[in-house]
Amino acid sequence: MRLFLQILFCSLCIVFVDFPAWSQLCTGSLGDPIVNQTFGNGSPGAPLSAASTSYNYINVDCPNDGMYALRSTTVNCYNSWHTLVSDHTGDPQGNFMLVNASFEPGDFYIDTVRGLCSNTGYQFSAWVMNMMRPQQGIRPNITFSIEKTDGTVLGSFSSGDVPVTASPQWNNYGLFFKTPAATFDVVVRMRNNAPGGLGNDIALDDITFRESFTLDVTLIPDFGQVPSDPQILNLSPFEVRYQE
Repeated sequence: MRLFLQILFCSLCIVFVDFPAWSQLCTGSLGDPIVNQTFGNGSPGAPLSAASTSYNYINVDCPNDGMYALRSTTVNCYNSWHTLVSDHTGDPQGNFMLVNASFEPGDFYIDTVRGLCSNTGYQFSAWVMNMMRPQQGIRPNITFSIEKTDGTVLGSFSSGDVPVTASPQWNNYGLFFKTPAATFDVVVRMRNNAPGGLGNDIALDDITFRESFTLDVTLIPDFGQVPSDPQILNLSPFEVRYQE
């Protein structure tokens, strides 16, 4: 049995890789943000550049359809939205982007990232909240995409319907992807898939784009130091017991 375990574990290799996409992101090993859109501090925040969103800025606590505001607080808009008293990090002075989606789908956020490394993994993500309290209404649905500057899509991920919650809840969505050879500039885009009207109202915060890392680890235990008592191996969600 000991010889069997030695062969088994000397050949064991655990490899952590970047998956194409998932909705609730595990951070893993990530570099410093190349893009880090926090929307600043001090309400009201200054409008974004016209190239950064297809929505129109308005300096109010409760934007109308097709509008957005940058606020650090918002209170019971339209008697149907959550009340927020801080940004996603809990900073009472930190701003978030408050969007009342337009009747036609549009881009919540767009940015061009330059000077990247080719054949390298990156993560694009954002914190999103469905502002509607529980009731009938349109659920926000967002596509995160990475594109070449000519519009070629390199990777994309759909959040699906962002859930309605009884109390304010931030959700982290996004995707990992790998830059192709000779690709150094990309466009990151968050597109609204759902129509406006009753619902499809969101808060956005901490939009980030950063390098991700791959780690290879080989486990080679020294069984010469293992005493001859029953061994409990916890290398999986299941506990496996081997008798010598």
